[in-house]
Amino acid sequence: MPTIQKQIQIEARPTGVFRFCHDMDRRPEWDERVTRVSILTPKPIRRGTVIRIDTEPPMGDVFSWEGEYREFHFPSSSRLDVIDVAPSSHFVEGSEVWEFRRSGNGTELSLLWKYRPRGILGTVLDLTVRRHAVRRAVAQSLENLKEMIEAEA
Repeated sequence: MPTIQKQIQIEARPTGVFRFCHDMDRRPEWDERVTRVSILTPKPIRRGTVIRIDTEPPMGDVFSWEGEYREFHFPSSSRLDVIDVAPSSHFVEGSEVWEFRRSGNGTELSLLWKYRPRGILGTVLDLTVRRHAVRRAVAQSLENLKEMIEAEA
């Protein structure tokens, strides 16, 4: 499975960074790939929570996907697994793993996105253009996140 992994240092405590990253109302503000998030199960977010993400990827059609939090360890990590995805998506399965580690006075945040491209054409497009575009979008999203969290701290 292809993977995209990015890390960033944020000058805020892991508890605050974790909460901000899991505030689904705020995610479209900083995540370049996301236009809306809906929580499909009762709050609060925890293991078993299902969400729908409407996305507009840097390369490709607009689509939605649903994921379930299979792991949720406040304030250190979470894993969101894709459980359903629209036919127009460029992937058919995947997972998003977040890790939050204390680092000096701040937090080292790591995001790992693993996915399986849709079909042979999807694999070719992933290798030639999509992966690079998504990698840039993820990096920019983490920069946006850092800026917003540090501005509020």
